[in-house]
Amino acid sequence: MKRKVLTIISIFIITLVSACGPAPEPTLTVEELQGTAVADAWTAVALTQAAVPTATATPIPPTATVTFTPFPTLPPPPTQAPATAAATESVCNQPPPIKPLGTEVKVKFVNKSGGNVNLSFGMNSPNDKGECITYSYTLGVFDEPVVTVLSGCYWAYAWVDGKEPSTAQTIDLLCITDPAKQPAVWITTEVINFH
Repeated sequence: MKRKVLTIISIFIITLVSACGPAPEPTLTVEELQGTAVADAWTAVALTQAAVPTATATPIPPTATVTFTPFPTLPPPPTQAPATAAATESVCNQPPPIKPLGTEVKVKFVNKSGGNVNLSFGMNSPNDKGECITYSYTLGVFDEPVVTVLSGCYWAYAWVDGKEPSTAQTIDLLCITDPAKQPAVWITTEVINFH
């Protein structure tokens, strides 16, 4: 009898102690996760820009080097003068919305640069919904992420921090418009293009 009572009391104490465990961790919604990802991407871009060295005077003048850096194709100029100074700012340098209105397509980025990459991937002109986005991605060595972007034509620019740091960019616009296809975009030490 005494043994039964001790067993019952032991079970009761174990049950009581296990019921007093920690509360479960709260989970984030999809919108909160997307917002966090966008904030992380823009923070990475800001930190990259902050790390760019400033020009300082040196006692020996630098030697002249000739480099060719093509710029992305710009949209045609407007036919009317803008009404305000704010209208002259680029409408395509906007962060991605949480819920885009336009058609979305998938693209696979393949990091063939041999280093880590900070990639800017921007639309050349607004889509039919007036959206014009610049995406930012950070890719590790040999990463191959598949991402969802708005349908459109894009320019790309990447900062590569490998054994020999470099920049890579598109020569021609990368038009990604077919939701049924998933094109691969390769990032090398100098060029970003379809493969």
